[in-house]
Amino acid sequence: MEIKNDARGNRAARVACLRLSLRVAAVALAAFMALASNEAFAQAIIASINGDPITNIDIDERMKMLRVLRKPATRDAAIESLFSDRLEIQEENKFGVTLRDSDVNQEIVKIAKEMKIAPEALVGALEHAGVTPDHFKSHFRADGGFVFLVQALNKGVEASEEQVRAELAKQGGKAAAGTQYTVREIILAIPHTATPASMTERVHEAEQLHERFTDCDSGLPMARAMNDVTVRDPLIKTSLEINESLRQMLDKTPTGHLTAPQRSTEGLEMIAVCAKGAAKDDSAVRTAISQKLLAAHIEADAERRLKELRARAVVVNH
Repeated sequence: MEIKNDARGNRAARVACLRLSLRVAAVALAAFMALASNEAFAQAIIASINGDPITNIDIDERMKMLRVLRKPATRDAAIESLFSDRLEIQEENKFGVTLRDSDVNQEIVKIAKEMKIAPEALVGALEHAGVTPDHFKSHFRADGGFVFLVQALNKGVEASEEQVRAELAKQGGKAAAGTQYTVREIILAIPHTATPASMTERVHEAEQLHERFTDCDSGLPMARAMNDVTVRDPLIKTSLEINESLRQMLDKTPTGHLTAPQRSTEGLEMIAVCAKGAAKDDSAVRTAISQKLLAAHIEADAERRLKELRARAVVVNH
């Protein structure tokens, strides 16, 4: 009886194990089928342009990217944006144009500047929205590469003298040349081994010089007489050649005075505004106008070429 019971127990155990194995296999099969189904859905091709496929994942990421870039982010807008990228890349490949990673980074910097945010903030916003680096870098590479191609195709094209004069007149003629500044940079050196006490003393010296400096004729010799002070050669710049923050700082500083001390890698820096007034030379503004007109021409030509490519493209909806 004991032997029979043992045999029956073993058979029951084997049957239980077999049932458990079948259940596990069934669950695994169901999971595999679900995963396969999800993969198939994830890679579903929605459309193609000139044989280049667009998947629903592409569309989803593009909608997210367009929202971050503050552009219309409908499904149709995303598809058209992807179509444009594909057409640009196809055209770039014809001419062997490929942007380097550094060029793509510059394109990101340019877009961030247009949006008035830091490049790091733009990249962070894209990644936070769920846009992969491969996706947004591919877009910036396509756009930047297409502009580079159009620029190459327009090599030798320049704004005419008549166009420059007309634009200069719109901006006020000679007044458009902006303000001209004659400045001298003054640096109070601070060694890397400076103690907090010596640093405080150096700041006090800079503040005293800032207060006592009332004109360049007497102020510059006074600065040179101080210990470890560098007075740079005169520099003449127009408001069109400097960044906005520096322009505002120079405009706020009376002629013959110093800007407030600022810490730099070399020490404490100040700028002596020795002279400022209406710029007599309009070459800088003329160059800026010429570049602006050329950029507008390139942008218009790029749009025209892309529209022609889109009109000839073969689009298949799946």
